[in-house]
Amino acid sequence: MKLTDYQKQMLDGKHGEAKAVAMERLVDFGQAVEAEEMARLSNVHFGTCVLMPRDTPDYSKYELGHSPLFEEFLDMDAQVTDDPACICSTDPLLLQMDKYEDEGYPWNHRRFKLPRTVYDGVVKGYQACKQMGWVLPQSCTPHFNTVIPKYGEYVVSVESSYAAYINSILGARANRENTVTLLYAAITGVHPKYGTMLERNRRPQVIFELSNEVKRNLVYSADWAALGAAVALKGKDRVPAIINLPQPMSNEGAKLLTGCASPGMNDPMMHLVGITPGSPTLEAAFGGRVPVHVPRIRLELDDLKEVYQMLCSAKDDHVDIVHVGCPHLTYFEIRQIAAMLEGKKVSDKVYFWVQTDTPTYYMAHHHGDAAVIEQAGGKIFHSTCFGLLPLRDWGDDLNIATNSFKGVKLFGGQGQGWFFGAMPDLINAAVTGKFVPTRWS
Repeated sequence: MKLTDYQKQMLDGKHGEAKAVAMERLVDFGQAVEAEEMARLSNVHFGTCVLMPRDTPDYSKYELGHSPLFEEFLDMDAQVTDDPACICSTDPLLLQMDKYEDEGYPWNHRRFKLPRTVYDGVVKGYQACKQMGWVLPQSCTPHFNTVIPKYGEYVVSVESSYAAYINSILGARANRENTVTLLYAAITGVHPKYGTMLERNRRPQVIFELSNEVKRNLVYSADWAALGAAVALKGKDRVPAIINLPQPMSNEGAKLLTGCASPGMNDPMMHLVGITPGSPTLEAAFGGRVPVHVPRIRLELDDLKEVYQMLCSAKDDHVDIVHVGCPHLTYFEIRQIAAMLEGKKVSDKVYFWVQTDTPTYYMAHHHGDAAVIEQAGGKIFHSTCFGLLPLRDWGDDLNIATNSFKGVKLFGGQGQGWFFGAMPDLINAAVTGKFVPTRWS
């Protein structure tokens, strides 16, 4: 690999043991993926560690695969890169730390409570990351609150929805990266340039055209999520170009389209023609003339309806949990939920969980939206992801309703029944305890 002088200095140990070890391993990885050089990064987005003794009961349920690696570098007194152009940010935790004892949240409810030893490990890991120099938003949508990569910059991210947004909306370059080299990248500020960091791997391989009926009916967040799912399922791991999208596109539409397509795709890259930087036209997306052999797929309203129906696996209509916020909700979505919920009461048999990022959480409290949700019996929380918890232990007699394809795709295989629906149907399910689909049923 071709290295800069500073990268060679890191490799030779002139900037400390941690950088030398991290750089050596990055070079090994780069050679394995046939990278020619390192990319200087503007952001590394990773999860914090959970620092627990190895003999902690059910250690493997709560340790997400990278804490031992963190411990190795903590022993070296490692710090994240001091490159001022690079922010090292963090993904959600297992819980909102200041509400560990509060009941009715994903980490503490009728069927489950996060063990105290795990909570202590989360706190210890959080403090360790803070001391290493990480910025700690604890969010799967840092592009809305922490860092906004710019056109042409390079990013590594463990978060699939963020990687897809980086590539497709912001025009920066990112892979959905592994949980090992990300830590090395945080310490060095560089990463081998490969995959969708390279222009040749970003070109479209299939064209989707939305029918006008689909274009007119992208109303709810769930509709955008269903569109993302349909593109991923029909695209079969090919980079898509999508034409006839509504413009302007809302933040929520962009978030759900990219975030819910990404879990079903190998490469977190979409060309939203007229929106994606560098893809103002279909020809520009291909870098010239559109090849005649590229497959074209027309998406009709029935394709979105099929996604709605496919994601419903519950055997009866009762609902135990309504969960929204995967990816984390924007403030606009919080306002919508509060408006729909005002004057209503969540059933005593249902948990209504509203998950968002930290700035939005405090904005919702400041403007009164959180009070409306909580007075109705819902719970709003931040800095966490309920899907990181061992849902398999909660029982296979539970039914969970959501509006996120990503949520069902990533967390739906742990025994519970699932419903997928638009927000009005989710609010009604929270209030009545029954899921009655009215959106394209």
